[in-house]
Amino acid sequence: MNAKENILMAYRHEEPLWVPSQTTDQDTCLPTIVMEGPKGYGVTVDAFGVSWTFAEGMEGPMVTRGTKRLEDITAWRAHLKIPDPKSYDWERGAREDTAQWDRENKLSSVIIINGLFEQFHAMTGVEDALCGLLMEEEASEDLLGALTDYRIEEIKLIAQYYKPDKIQFHDDYGSNDRMFMSLETWRNMIKPHLKRIVDTVHSQGMLYEHHSCGYIAPLIEDFIELGIDALNPLQLSNHPYELKQKYGKQICFVGGFDNQGILDRQGAGYRERYEECLYRIGLMAPGGSWVAEPAMIDPGITGPLVDALYEYNAPLWEKAGYCPPEKPKQMTRTAYTAAHEDGTKTDF
Repeated sequence: MNAKENILMAYRHEEPLWVPSQTTDQDTCLPTIVMEGPKGYGVTVDAFGVSWTFAEGMEGPMVTRGTKRLEDITAWRAHLKIPDPKSYDWERGAREDTAQWDRENKLSSVIIINGLFEQFHAMTGVEDALCGLLMEEEASEDLLGALTDYRIEEIKLIAQYYKPDKIQFHDDYGSNDRMFMSLETWRNMIKPHLKRIVDTVHSQGMLYEHHSCGYIAPLIEDFIELGIDALNPLQLSNHPYELKQKYGKQICFVGGFDNQGILDRQGAGYRERYEECLYRIGLMAPGGSWVAEPAMIDPGITGPLVDALYEYNAPLWEKAGYCPPEKPKQMTRTAYTAAHEDGTKTDF
């Protein structure tokens, strides 16, 4: 049993021999050749024509203030050309991005940022996107369908060149305490397209992990129906422990840490973070179908997380006869930040 085999048990809704974590047991990248979002710090315009601002110290890139790619959703075909995924240098990208991957001993994962709703509102603004879903259903359906076609082609190219075990697809549907839209709207406008995405990932022999920040608890049974293998980051507003107790045999949960209150809180120190990590591991790990991975806005979380994992797993490793590698070095960049810094790669 190696780390890859052990973490795969969690994704199969089983109980691993020890607690897995993407930080220690997974190699991850964003495809750096895909011209979406920012490419380095500053202001850049991507292949969709969206202007992004990303400055050092920002937790993530944002659409440049005062810009809007699409003013009228109903006229999107006249003003927007969907990029051709085949135009990217996939062979070079895969060669460079996966050069340090340990495919035998670690799970491999490619992140797709800006899912269907995220890409939609990046071009229109959140207010217009939400209004479009309600008032311009035909045009919104048309645009979401075209974005889905683009993602499907991209996923097939990732499978061909990167050959990962898993796709991590990002699409947020909620604020901290409620969804952006009604459940009915999500089911009518988003779910059918998301099903095409999930089915494509599975048809290419990969696991599908869905990243969705905010309050998305009402969608869990829909996610299970779609065949989603895993869900992250499970912010506390979703009551992750209760969700795992109820649905842990049907979907793998990744996360469930108190990021807002402790891990990513400004001024939080090592000890507080370490105790939070150890507490959540002890709470969430029993029964399996769980991966100990908090969302990492601040890469400084790595140290206390790894220390808590090594402490909790020590007797489990001994029982399994597994000799763990040395603790990984403190991460100084997240996978997202590293992808946009010339010449730099994350340790994980």
